[in-house]
Amino acid sequence: MTELTHTPSRGSSVQIDEALCNGCVLCMKACPTKAIRVRGGVARIEGVCIDCVECVRVCPKGAVKMLSPEDPTLRNGDHYVVSPSSVLYSQFGGDFLPNDILLGLRALGYGYVHDQSYTSEIYNFATELYIREERNKPEPTFPLISAICPVVERLIAYRFPSLLKHIPPLARPRKIVTREAKKRFSEKNNCRPEDVRLLHITPCPAILIQIMEPAFHDPSFKDRAIGISAIYDRLRQKIQEQAMEEDRVLHYSAGVGVGWGKSGGEIATLNAHSLAVSGLHETIRYLEKVEMGLLEGIEFLECRVCTEGCIGGPFAVADRYQAKHLLEKLVRMFGEEKRIKYNYVHKLYNEGWFRSDRERVPLDNGSPRLSISKNIERQHKVEKLLLELPGMECGACGSPDCRTFAEDLVDGRAQLEDCVFRQDQRRNREVAREC
Repeated sequence: MTELTHTPSRGSSVQIDEALCNGCVLCMKACPTKAIRVRGGVARIEGVCIDCVECVRVCPKGAVKMLSPEDPTLRNGDHYVVSPSSVLYSQFGGDFLPNDILLGLRALGYGYVHDQSYTSEIYNFATELYIREERNKPEPTFPLISAICPVVERLIAYRFPSLLKHIPPLARPRKIVTREAKKRFSEKNNCRPEDVRLLHITPCPAILIQIMEPAFHDPSFKDRAIGISAIYDRLRQKIQEQAMEEDRVLHYSAGVGVGWGKSGGEIATLNAHSLAVSGLHETIRYLEKVEMGLLEGIEFLECRVCTEGCIGGPFAVADRYQAKHLLEKLVRMFGEEKRIKYNYVHKLYNEGWFRSDRERVPLDNGSPRLSISKNIERQHKVEKLLLELPGMECGACGSPDCRTFAEDLVDGRAQLEDCVFRQDQRRNREVAREC
């Protein structure tokens, strides 16, 4: 029987098929949080997974897999609000406009289809209002860092906790969609908001697991998420069969909201000194710059872990560069200015409508909780062990690097004999004695 392993501390978008894993350590070396170990020739997730899926990208055997729930079956009495990422607009080629795609979703049987790209435009202005507030402070916290990408937020909480204060305290567009769409749907259909389910269509495993995680602990949790790839074929067929026959308008945003799927889309019309970076390693490099105070003059930093932005997400279907070209074309077609009621959004902002009630805290790295004196003692042991290790950073011991191996030794999760270089040294000494 195939056995799948995953982090036990929380739901994860990553699972490892032990039957396929050959223990090559590529996934372990790629992990930015050093969450993976290779034990007995098999990779295992033992630390904090932030759902960046770099391990999936580098695995040559297909042993590291992404969780991808199927498109839920609709039953009579189901109340569904479907909210697609704007990336969906880039997946079907230039023959289908955003409104055609939203009509296709409606033809699949969902009661309420929400154009999330319009909410993104509203959110964009709310971000601008927060930046204005920050400018008026005696010591503004710049650059502010976008929290749209959940992997970036978890990366900051794990590796750069001092930068958590740089994330604006605003609810994500998806949260706003959930709250408002459920309210409107329930009022229109005479049902309770808590009986309405949200189905989020996303290119991102991290968003999927973020929505689904409560369901791991509470089976009654109603909201769901699926990857674009899981719904793509059925949706394309519906678009071709029915959507073109209906002329109802469901798409309200300008090109600004549509363009959020690509890197730079969030800051395209942001009235601030801003910068956009994409890709995991580039994101880490720029977060290091922020930590060192090297981005003077930048007020807002848009970070996306996927290359070229969300269009590069693992659940996207279209080639990311073709998707980028199409989004840029749609931006020009629908205009480069937001289609929102500025005064109304300003009023909502002043009423706290965009504020998040969630506290952002550092992620526990799994190390033992020690007193200051015990932690100093632990570090001394780690440094002492490092002097005995080769510093080759090969990963053959089953840990990502020598320092992590030393930490695993001190914490009792590895044995010194696991180091192959020390094994070679011991064998050489034994051969020398026999000679």
